[in-house]
Amino acid sequence: MSLLVSLWLTAVSAMTLHAAEKALPACNRLRFEPLPGTEQAMVGAKLEGSNTSRTEGYVTLTTINAVAAKSWSEVKFENVKLYRWLRLSMPAGATAKMGKVEVYSGDRLLAGGENKGAIFTPFVEGKDAVNDSAIGFDLFATATPNRPAFNPAGNDLDQPTDVKLSGPREAIIRYTLDGSTPTVEHGETYSKPIHVEKNTTITAVTIDPDRAAPSLPVPVTYLVKDQTKSGLFTAHIGNSLTGTCGGFWRYARTAGYAHHQESFLRPGALTRENWAVATGEYKNDKLATAKEMQSQKRGTATWDEHWSKIGKVDLITLQPRDFDLDKEIAAEISFIRKFREKSPDMQPWLYCEWVEMKRARPSDAGTVPSYQMKKTFPALTWEESMSAMLLYVEELQHRLNPQISDGKTAHIIPSALAMGWIKNMIDHGQFPGVKPGSFYPLLFNDQVHPASGPIHNSANGAYLVDLTWYSAFYREAPEGKTLPIETTLTPEQARVIERLAWDVVKNYPDCGLYEEGKEPCGKPEFGNDGKIITLKSSTQGAWFRYTLDGTTPTRTRGYVYCGAISVQPGIQVKAIAYKSGMADSEITSP
Repeated sequence: MSLLVSLWLTAVSAMTLHAAEKALPACNRLRFEPLPGTEQAMVGAKLEGSNTSRTEGYVTLTTINAVAAKSWSEVKFENVKLYRWLRLSMPAGATAKMGKVEVYSGDRLLAGGENKGAIFTPFVEGKDAVNDSAIGFDLFATATPNRPAFNPAGNDLDQPTDVKLSGPREAIIRYTLDGSTPTVEHGETYSKPIHVEKNTTITAVTIDPDRAAPSLPVPVTYLVKDQTKSGLFTAHIGNSLTGTCGGFWRYARTAGYAHHQESFLRPGALTRENWAVATGEYKNDKLATAKEMQSQKRGTATWDEHWSKIGKVDLITLQPRDFDLDKEIAAEISFIRKFREKSPDMQPWLYCEWVEMKRARPSDAGTVPSYQMKKTFPALTWEESMSAMLLYVEELQHRLNPQISDGKTAHIIPSALAMGWIKNMIDHGQFPGVKPGSFYPLLFNDQVHPASGPIHNSANGAYLVDLTWYSAFYREAPEGKTLPIETTLTPEQARVIERLAWDVVKNYPDCGLYEEGKEPCGKPEFGNDGKIITLKSSTQGAWFRYTLDGTTPTRTRGYVYCGAISVQPGIQVKAIAYKSGMADSEITSP
C-alpha cells in the first residue's frame, strides 16, 4: 500500500470528526411527497449513499417507516459523512413511481425542489431498464473539492513550458499523462511543475480527506508549436444528442489536431425547428408563445451569435430525426445552402443517432418507407433498432442528395451502428470487465443521453460516439492517437471502443474509406435458436447486410447487421458478407 493511500484511509477514518468540526454538508434530512395513492408503497423505502459510483457501493442512511397522506413527509436522521451519490428507492418489488423528493443538510437544500441538483437515472442492475421507483442525486458540487487550476491556462504553447497545478489548501493533487482519470490510488502525486516539451495531455484531480470523493477531473491538452497538426473547423446543427459530441474537439486535440468546432443546438429540436429558430419563425407547427421561444433559446447561443463565429468551415453535421421526410429534407437543404454562403466546398454529414431506451419511433415499428426493399419489419431488439434508424437516414439521404445541386452531397456518420454493436458485445459478455446488463449504467446518463462529461461520472458513452466522428472526419484509426479523457474505461476497454469506432466507419462504404478487393469474404452462415437469427463468416471481422422480404441485399442495400435478427412471421432472410479490402461474398439464405 502506497504512503498516499495509507494517509487517505487514515483521513477517511477520521471523517466523522472533520465533518463535525467543519459542519460539512452531510445529508441528514429527507423530505418527500408521494404521488397520490402511493403513500403506503413508500413505507420501507430507503435513502442510500455511495462514494463508489452511481450504481454500486450504497449503504442505507435511513428507512421510511411512516408516510403522511396527501402532504409532505419528513425524516431526520443522524449522519455526518459526506456522500457524493444519494438514492431513494422504493422497497424491493414495489412498482409505484417516485414522487417529489428533497434532500438536506440541516436546513440547507442539497438537491430536489427548485434546486434540483444533478439528478441521475437509477438503472435496474442487470437489465436494460430504468427504475422508476427510485430517484438519484449526484452531489458533486458539495461532496467534492474544488477542481485543480492549470498555469498556463492557455493550452497552445510556443515553446517547452513548465506547467504548474494548484488546488484547495491542504488538498493533494493527482495527475496522469495517459488520458486515464486519476484517483486516490491511480496517477502521480503532484509535487513540482510538469515540464511539457511535446504535445501532452494532463488530467488532474484534487483529493481532500474532508470530502467524499476526488474532485471532477480536469483534462488539459497542451499543443506545442511546430508539433501541432492542422485541424478541421466544423459546425454542428442539432439537439442534445449532437451535444454529446460537444467535446469531440478535445479528443481530436489529444491526437495532436488543433480542431475547432461551433454548435447550434436546441433541446429536443428537429432540424426544421432549428431552422425556424434561426430565421425567427419558430412555431413548432403551431403559433409560438413567448415562453416557447425563450425555452428554445435557453442554454445555447442565439443563431446570430452562432453565425458570427462561423467563417470558412470544412464540414457541417445535421441530425435527422424527423419522420416527415419532406420537412426534414427542406430544413437540411436550407442549412446546407446557408453554410455554403461562406464555405462553397463544405462537406455535409448526416449524423445517424440511436433511439431511446423504449424504442418507440416509426423506424422501430417498421413503418418508414425504404427504397432499398419492398417491405420493412418491426425492430424487436436494440440491435435491430440501430439498423432501422440507419435505414431511415439512408432513405433521407437518397431523397436529399439529388436536390443538392450546388456542391458536395451528404455522407452519413453511422454512429448508431457503434451503439448497436457495443450493446451486443456487453450483453454477450464480450466487453472486458463488464457484466451483461451493464450497457446503460456504463455508457448512459439516462434513457437516451450517453454519459458525456464528469458530471455524469464519466464520458464513456461520448467517447465511443465521438470516435465515430473522429474516424470519419480525420480518416484514420483513433487507436494509439486519441486518449480516453474523463472516462472510467480501463486501457483494455478503451482499446475495444477505439477499434469498434474505426471498424464501423471503415466498413461503412458511404464514409469513403471502404476499399474493394479481389478475395471474396466467406459467405454468411446462419444460427437460429427459434427467437434470434445470428450471422457469422469464416472471414474474421466480416460485416453483413440482410433483407427480410426476399430482396437481394448488397453491401449498400438492406439492414446492416448488428448481432441479432428477430424471428418474425413472414420473413425471408437473405444476407451478404463484406469487408473493406475484400470482395463481397455470395448471397445466402438459411
